[in-house]
Amino acid sequence: MAIRKSVLMMTNTNTNWNVIGEPIRADAYYGYTDGLHTVQVIYQNFVGGFGIQATLALKPEPEDWFWIKLNPTGDVNSPFIVFPLNILDPTGANGGDTGSMAMTFVGNFVYLRAVVSRDYIQPPPVNPAWDTWQWGQIDKVLLSL
Repeated sequence: MAIRKSVLMMTNTNTNWNVIGEPIRADAYYGYTDGLHTVQVIYQNFVGGFGIQATLALKPEPEDWFWIKLNPTGDVNSPFIVFPLNILDPTGANGGDTGSMAMTFVGNFVYLRAVVSRDYIQPPPVNPAWDTWQWGQIDKVLLSL
């Protein structure tokens, strides 16, 4: 039996408006047959969208990536979990959420990557880096496989 492992997918999105994490070798790359993946995201005062993309390609091109649906009760047109989770009762400062959540999904993927997007925020700030204090950050994304 292969030993399971945990890896860091993304850390400290800080002043970045949109972030696409580096490809991380997933379940199928290591030859696991159960396809079980757990992602934990830790966030601080975060306003934005968080999602996971996967690919079956050994050498992925931009068009090879597809979205993993993490939130079955969320908007079917959005691949993201949108923070704050409850816009009327955010858990952090400045209208964002602070906390952590874990999501488990099944599939035999070669690579996975974490994605943060705030493009849907309207109107966008003139200088996203300067305004980041009000949008918060993803502190860490961990993948267990």
